Amino acid sequence: MTVVFSLGFRLLLWVLLTGETNRTNLLFGLLVAILLPRAHHHGGRVAPLLKAIGQSLVAIPQAYGEAVALIVAGGREHCDETEHRASGTATPLVVFLELLAITLTPFTLVLDLVRVEDAEKGSHHRYRIHRLRPAPCRGQTPTGGRTPQ
Repeated sequence: MTVVFSLGFRLLLWVLLTGETNRTNLLFGLLVAILLPRAHHHGGRVAPLLKAIGQSLVAIPQAYGEAVALIVAGGREHCDETEHRASGTATPLVVFLELLAITLTPFTLVLDLVRVEDAEKGSHHRYRIHRLRPAPCRGQTPTGGRTPQ
C-alpha cells in the first residue's frame, strides 16, 4: 500500500512541476517515480505523516491564491522573518512534506531549521521562514479599512 501511495504522490508532484497531463508526460512521470530511490520505512507514527500530507494538500490552492495576490500587489510587498515549530517527529518524509507545504507558496521560503533548547519542554526544531506579504493599497490602513477623507 505504501508503494502505491509513494508512486501516486511522486506522480502528483511530477504533474504539478510540469503542468501537463497528457499521456506521454504521465508515462514519463510514472517512469521517473518508479526509478527514484525509496526511503526506508522507520516504523514511526502515522499521525504526523497524515498531518504533513494534509498541510501539503492545503498549500496547493493557497499557492495559487498567493500567486494571484502577488500579481495584483504589483511589487508592493513587505517582508519579515518568522519561526514555525516543526512537528515532533523528524522523519525525512515528514520534514520534506512540511518544507514542501511552506515553500510551495510564493510568499514563504524556509531559510533554516533551528534546534531550540528549552529547559521545560526539552529540545525541538523550528523552521526559520522568510515571508512576503502584500502591502496595503494606497488609502487603506494596515487592517484593510479606509482612511477618513
